[in-house]
Amino acid sequence: MSVVDLQVNRNLLCPNFDGYKLSFDPVPVLRQSLDGFALKRDPHANQYSLLHTELFAKHNLLFSDPWARHQCYYINVSHELVLCSYNEADGQPRPQRTVYQIPRWDHGDGQNVVGDYNYTLRFVSEKLAVLCDGVLTYMLLDTGDRERAATWQLLTRSPVTPNGDQRGFVLHDARLDVLQERKQISLAAAHIERRREEFVTQLTWSRWSWQQAGAEAEAGTAASWTYELCQPSLATKGSVYYCAFEPRAQSLIVCSNGDLQTPQQHEAAREAAAAQAAEDAVPPYDWQQTPQDLSLRFTLPADAKRDDLKIESTSTRLLVEYKDQLLLDGALFAPVDEQLTNWTLEAAGNELQLQLQLQLSKTEEKQWPNLLAEQELPAEPLPIPNLEDPIEDCDLPLEASDNDIKMVRFNLGHGCITHTIFLGAMPPLFGTTLRPGFPAAFATRHDVDGAIWLQQFQPSRPDEWNVRHEGQLNAFGYVVASKEQRKFVDCCPQLDYAVICESYRHVFIYKPHNEAAGGLRNRNGPQIVIGKQHLVTLPDDVGEVLGLVTAPKVIIIFTQHAMLYLQV
Repeated sequence: MSVVDLQVNRNLLCPNFDGYKLSFDPVPVLRQSLDGFALKRDPHANQYSLLHTELFAKHNLLFSDPWARHQCYYINVSHELVLCSYNEADGQPRPQRTVYQIPRWDHGDGQNVVGDYNYTLRFVSEKLAVLCDGVLTYMLLDTGDRERAATWQLLTRSPVTPNGDQRGFVLHDARLDVLQERKQISLAAAHIERRREEFVTQLTWSRWSWQQAGAEAEAGTAASWTYELCQPSLATKGSVYYCAFEPRAQSLIVCSNGDLQTPQQHEAAREAAAAQAAEDAVPPYDWQQTPQDLSLRFTLPADAKRDDLKIESTSTRLLVEYKDQLLLDGALFAPVDEQLTNWTLEAAGNELQLQLQLQLSKTEEKQWPNLLAEQELPAEPLPIPNLEDPIEDCDLPLEASDNDIKMVRFNLGHGCITHTIFLGAMPPLFGTTLRPGFPAAFATRHDVDGAIWLQQFQPSRPDEWNVRHEGQLNAFGYVVASKEQRKFVDCCPQLDYAVICESYRHVFIYKPHNEAAGGLRNRNGPQIVIGKQHLVTLPDDVGEVLGLVTAPKVIIIFTQHAMLYLQV
């Protein structure tokens, strides 16, 4: 397994950036009524884990079109796919239009039940889109020319898993590739299931392939799509922060705070952890005490001899070994009189076992809370590299995690992880689509900035993989860490601005370059760069924010009762 380092392009950094200045310039907000109430599904009472909370609460219900950034889509309670678009020429939203009526006859019970996941829509080309109904089914849709408002048609539909034993999927990524004149659409969906006493996120990797059959192939008509599972499931106990295919879809890139494993690896790791926990929880001895003495008992095989035992006792430490098996080794809670320590090997009332008994005498008459002294935990390292800078609350992660966050590349041909990026304790700030047809980019915190990274893949060298520093959002890493109530975080494809949206009321817009601040300098210093911050307060009657899409010069926000267009 290769370790990939995040190498920053120094030319993209701005060492003279001096923060954001709050702007009181108004941000025009255009409001448009919804064509039917928004469809938003909530978790069931049995879906109470942190994974379920993240799945439902952070799901973006407004779907962006990378090939037409000013067009986006949502689904209403009538299960209609509705188009919303913004006209750049006159700066006004166009009337909403239903482009597709979603069929629901193959949901098993004919209707949705509480606990089903929300719909997910992903565009894979200028004329194809994949819709996951959140229950059982993928739908491949022919959208036609979306710029000309063509009518959408269903090409094929397939169950996510052939046996249909799982209900509830969210589509993380879909990608179209043409390999040797053969089209394939790769799909990665997530399902949260309970395995014994824990919840895990299960990723299902599948694909559609376009083929022509029989004599009809010569005419070039009657094409068919075949569906197959590539990797039935990959499981992780942690949250999935990023999931995207690399070009050609021979590998899946996943970022999580848990290990990504195949079902066999997950089961083996669970059994090993359970065995280790049982071994650690039950020591191979029991002990009793009075204020003056200690008594320890070890159970040994019936053929045990005195020569098989190694016992070393000092005033502060005790070591007990049977052959090559370590039974006890540690510092005692308090001193004992080593001259009075004695031990015996006698029958245990069972012809198959013997019992080793140790007697120790305390130097001070008192009750011990435990036999061995507690281990001192090492101090946690400081979370920032510069020890001269003061530590702020937002420098510390919200939750302590036993596992570091890693981004891994799972290769289908090798059947294992081939590359790993270690991100430490901080998850990616957000993921976004910069250019159509490219894998999703992701942002990480670099010092106080937000660094944007894009996958770098060379088809001529498929065993090599890396990421490229694509852009920098000045001081945005520090800004995101300070906004604990954030729900959606994104940036413009040209990186002209970044936005943080809360569940209710507040939207924060950050522009790294403030044209009105040109020429400012520190006293006796170089020219500085100051960004601009806008705070937009949404009307109190629009309800909860359900989705967000960014485009050049406009932010589209989907709420319970209205569609809002913020002209930036």
